[in-house]
Amino acid sequence: MLDPFGDEAKRLVKEEFGGIMELLAVIPSYVEMDVVLRRISWVESGEIPRDVLEMGDVQDLLTFYALIGALAFSPYGIEMELVKEANSRIYSERLRRAGTISGTTLELTTVGDDEIPRRDRTVLERTGHQEIPQDERERMRLTYKIPLGRFLELWDGSLKDVYIRGGYAYLTRDQTLRLWERSFERNFERAINLLYEVRDELPEYYHKIYDKLSGIAREHFKERLERMGSAEAGPLRFDLFPPCVKIALGGVPSGLRNYAITVLLTSFLSYARLCPNPPKRDVRIRDCVSDLSIIEKEILPVIIEAGNRCSPPLFEDQPHEIKNIWYHLGFGLTDRPTLEDSGNSPWYFPPNCSKIRANAPQLCKPDEHCRNIKNPLTYYLRRLYLEKKREQTEKAGGD
Repeated sequence: MLDPFGDEAKRLVKEEFGGIMELLAVIPSYVEMDVVLRRISWVESGEIPRDVLEMGDVQDLLTFYALIGALAFSPYGIEMELVKEANSRIYSERLRRAGTISGTTLELTTVGDDEIPRRDRTVLERTGHQEIPQDERERMRLTYKIPLGRFLELWDGSLKDVYIRGGYAYLTRDQTLRLWERSFERNFERAINLLYEVRDELPEYYHKIYDKLSGIAREHFKERLERMGSAEAGPLRFDLFPPCVKIALGGVPSGLRNYAITVLLTSFLSYARLCPNPPKRDVRIRDCVSDLSIIEKEILPVIIEAGNRCSPPLFEDQPHEIKNIWYHLGFGLTDRPTLEDSGNSPWYFPPNCSKIRANAPQLCKPDEHCRNIKNPLTYYLRRLYLEKKREQTEKAGGD
């Protein structure tokens, strides 16, 4: 298979299995975990095993989505980076060997012989330079074109290197492959975000794969992990919060107060600070902390301040709402909780984006980082992940 998100993959998922959840349900019965992990265990050596490269379409689909299912338990960590790196290289190598990038998620059209003015082609492809080897001339040949709007969504390089004409970007094979890699990364993250919302419905098989995957990733990124850290509990980064949370922090009108403060802000701040990557949704606060000091000193004051910024101030207008805050944190309906009370009610998980849009559309003001995000917490995890990568890159450059 050339692209796990392409038309052929979509057809197999729908016609052979009935849908993505049905596919994930049958994978544990068909694929051993060691076979799944073989897709990433080769990275240390740098050589893709022949049997992985030549894997049949169905087996390829099953093993790839087994990894996607495992990553649903912990998006935007080193595990995701390892799986993305390994599989991008697998599919890129297959595309190179196939000599075509047709049938992928890119909206490509093959460039006709007379489509580019001869003068332009002579300059761009250096067709008059007979001393240039044939394989080098093939690398310079503009082979595919893609609508400019779609191209600009994916391209991260300089436009000076791209021939643009009549609303299309004309690309060499290498440029097209680079664009496909960007498309793969985007589809990869989108798939994980979708499954993150239903991870509690996935069989234990995927959690076991994640545990093994985590060990491989920690070994692979050992040196960098020591410098960079991972998405674990730590001080809140308010600058990386999603727009909906920032709006809630600034205070909202009376009709939005309870949802913005009690439902969204309480759940988001508590998970973001105490357990940003919960392995399951029935986790309790006492599973994450040994006392209530972080809640009382770092989380509750922020919630109360945000409530006081509302119009009218939430906790002055509704003093009993503080009990609801503790209830949503999982301590039951009380205003004097102890750690032992944790679990008396559910620790509410942040509502997903579709629920926020439905219940409080005034809070939903997407920014450029919201694309493909399904939950405010995954927005925060992704921003943390990207920020740590940026800091690591800057540090490496300084050294």
